[in-house]
Amino acid sequence: MAENKRKGGPSSGGAHDQSRKKKTGNAGKWRTPHQEAKAGLQQGHGVQPGDTGVWVTCARHQEGKAAREVGVLFAEYAEKMYGIKSVHDVERGEGDEADDIETAIRKEVAALNSSRDGTDGAANSLTAVKMNVDCLLFVKTEPPIDPVAFVRRIVEDAKACNESGQMRCRYLNRLTPVTVSGKATEQGLVEVAREALAPFFDLSGKRAGVEGSGEAARPAGPGDGDAPVTAAEEKAPGTEGNEAAAAAERKPFTFAIRPSIRNHGKLKRDFVINTIAGMVNDDVHKVNLTSPDKVILIDVYQTVCGISVVDGDWDALKRYNLTELYSQARNAQNTEAGREEGSQ
Repeated sequence: MAENKRKGGPSSGGAHDQSRKKKTGNAGKWRTPHQEAKAGLQQGHGVQPGDTGVWVTCARHQEGKAAREVGVLFAEYAEKMYGIKSVHDVERGEGDEADDIETAIRKEVAALNSSRDGTDGAANSLTAVKMNVDCLLFVKTEPPIDPVAFVRRIVEDAKACNESGQMRCRYLNRLTPVTVSGKATEQGLVEVAREALAPFFDLSGKRAGVEGSGEAARPAGPGDGDAPVTAAEEKAPGTEGNEAAAAAERKPFTFAIRPSIRNHGKLKRDFVINTIAGMVNDDVHKVNLTSPDKVILIDVYQTVCGISVVDGDWDALKRYNLTELYSQARNAQNTEAGREEGSQ
């Protein structure tokens, strides 16, 4: 008995068959934070290894207003400190509240995209970066802006406040500078730390055990799965003499480590602290959690790790939180005004 088989005719191909082919990729579907970060890096968007800048936290659901505030604030201080002048006024109105974060910041800092005085370049000094996280913004910086000095000047002025005690910014909270950034991996953490810490610390590794609680660190012992790689293990041949000479000129700063990890699951807090502390020569530099000379700020976000070293009064300056600094200034002024009234 002959088999009766149907064969597809010439018309069986074409558009119909193409539509039945298996689709690959997300094709507009929901993606995990890791997929979003990977896609952003491939497209050249978002915070990337090598960027310097300032992390900005803000009030929840007020990212658009915070973006406009930070744009105006940063433009003002860029002109004050570095002579980077605005080229046009920014139009603002009630209808602008619907703008997304990236557009809102760009409206405020677009004036900084012109060339600096005395140069023929046209590189942006401040660039807005849209984040897919609530209450978080990032502004990239380019030379001559030094993120640490830039943020320091802003928070010092906020602490002093003006004579009227009026808040300059209603929606901005903490400013965190990033001077060096790289990949958020174990090796990337070591490389970024070496570059960021070298001007301040002797990175020849631990000489003695250090017990820590929370913010300090202890060296990983036998059997610890996440034993940190020290700078001493990563030295290039022939650099020992240069490092010894440089270390002799460094001051014996005490230090504390303050990590912040967002939208990232690989590098754990304890491992980050242990790795950084394990790089520092503890014969020269001691851990001091209450009144350190220097504070090492470590920010890990998705696939990027950033580090900066700030002065030890970081806690006294409310961890660079503008809202708390303005509040402190107002309370001090109210107290002083009350004393004057009582003496009259």
